[in-house]
Amino acid sequence: MAEQIYNVFLLFDAKDVCSVAGYTAHAHEGSDQEGIDLLRARVDADLAIAKKVRLSKPFARSEYNARCRLGEGHCLYDELFVHAGAGASPLFVSTPVLNGKAHFNYSSELGDLDVNDVSEKLGEPGTMVDWLRKYASDEGINFSQLIHDDYFLAIKLTFNAGLYVSAMKLLVCCIDSLAYIEYGDDRGAFVKWMEEYCELAPLGITAAELWELRNGLLHMTNLSSSKVRKKQVRRISFRVGDAPEIPRDVGGVYYFDFLGLVQAFAQAQARWIESYNNDRGKFATFVERYDETISDSRVAVARLGGGGFAKAP
Repeated sequence: MAEQIYNVFLLFDAKDVCSVAGYTAHAHEGSDQEGIDLLRARVDADLAIAKKVRLSKPFARSEYNARCRLGEGHCLYDELFVHAGAGASPLFVSTPVLNGKAHFNYSSELGDLDVNDVSEKLGEPGTMVDWLRKYASDEGINFSQLIHDDYFLAIKLTFNAGLYVSAMKLLVCCIDSLAYIEYGDDRGAFVKWMEEYCELAPLGITAAELWELRNGLLHMTNLSSSKVRKKQVRRISFRVGDAPEIPRDVGGVYYFDFLGLVQAFAQAQARWIESYNNDRGKFATFVERYDETISDSRVAVARLGGGGFAKAP
């Protein structure tokens, strides 16, 4: 008995956003692989005659790629199959379209995407640990271990070596990364993340003050960001050890306890992780943005001609 199989086309515009998808249906008798082969052979011909469907929720190509990493890229355009009158599990091939032409350099089946398989088939040198495969299980993503390996290994090394300024720089960079994952490219993300998840009142500081300390440390390795120099924000710094008999305000600088911030951050991280349990839809955005990060724990290793190795983040 013939079944309907579908060539699906994701029409990305100049901003890399898909708000319109297309499809062409075929009646097919035979195996699934024969159906896939037929659809692949007809991509260009079917694109020319595809029926267009405007999607109620447009999506960016970066979001689509992230969803494919989770094996759920098709969820972004499921309404197309409703429009086509398809059954619950239709056989289909989906193809991105840019500037009116099919655009792809890798083919995969539904399911978790193996990034090293992609690299190998595209001829890219080296292999790299896929963080998603390493830290994901049937229970979800092990956020705590991922953040520990990518950020806190280095923070602990510098702190235990007495390199406290370097350790603080790494800590605020970690907050930067989590804030970007949560809010995207928003200059206010650091403060928003800290105010949403971190309790700073026991330390006697605010998220805005910590942001200005971060700016001074990362840009100039001093305590004087532009807002601090203009006296718009209080000058703060940190100390290791917080004996009550030693005043926190000294010489116009307010000192908070470094370990106190680490503990507050740990509690904030737990609240942030819990937000993913409360809103499972955040996982795709996490994958999309975490794929952009680089880490000492994840480097690409390529064998050189002389038998040595080259590594790159």
